[in-house]
Amino acid sequence: MKNIIDHVRAFIRLVFFFLVSFCTVILVAAGNVVFRFIKPLMVVKWKNNIITIWASLTANILGLKISSEGSPPKPPFFLVSNHVSYIDVVPLWYFLDGTFIAKSEVASWPFFGWGTQTLGVLFIDRKLQGDVHRMNNRIAESISDSQGIILFPEGTSSKGERILPFNSSLLNYPAEKEMPVSSVAITYRSLDAKRPAWSHVCWWGDMDFFPHFWELLKIKQVDVRVRFGGEIIDNDRKELSKQLHKEVSQLFVPIVGSQN
Repeated sequence: MKNIIDHVRAFIRLVFFFLVSFCTVILVAAGNVVFRFIKPLMVVKWKNNIITIWASLTANILGLKISSEGSPPKPPFFLVSNHVSYIDVVPLWYFLDGTFIAKSEVASWPFFGWGTQTLGVLFIDRKLQGDVHRMNNRIAESISDSQGIILFPEGTSSKGERILPFNSSLLNYPAEKEMPVSSVAITYRSLDAKRPAWSHVCWWGDMDFFPHFWELLKIKQVDVRVRFGGEIIDNDRKELSKQLHKEVSQLFVPIVGSQN
């Protein structure tokens, strides 16, 4: 009986998730067209408002109970976060007016690729060394009084044992500008003992996306803890990377080994 309930819960959530996400992308796309001609400054503000609503609705649909510590930064900001799951964007967009830097592979995903491009996510090809220069230019173009930049410097997601080494290349922009860089750490805890967070919320290794997402949808409730840290300034990107890694590591509560 429980298996049937889990499957029904997952199906209903899947339908509502795609409906809400599709409507969100359509509304943002419409705003991109309308406000670009009428009032260009409203393009990003419209997008932020719609995405904040999406994050709140999606958290409810997925059963995410989000709590926070510390103060989220206000635009313009540059923020680094740990990365353990594709749903990390939900709690971050729940609190922040910003856009993400994502790996180029996401742009080719069915629906999600089209959606994230419409929402203004910046894509980088990590296999091309020269793409870092282009991305730093895109960061300069995108950051504003209405929008910050959110970066996952680990470069990949993990199962939440520890914070992986940071890639410092995309920290060149805040280092050159001597811009304060904020930090945040996200931790998940599943209330379903048979579906621990490290395997059913975290997405890592060679896990296939859709089967993993389906199993995540079956979890009745996931506690999400978002801990915001302070700001760090350094004109050396490598030193900045080291300090930020230390800060995020201190903020992070390991998922593996905890009661999740």
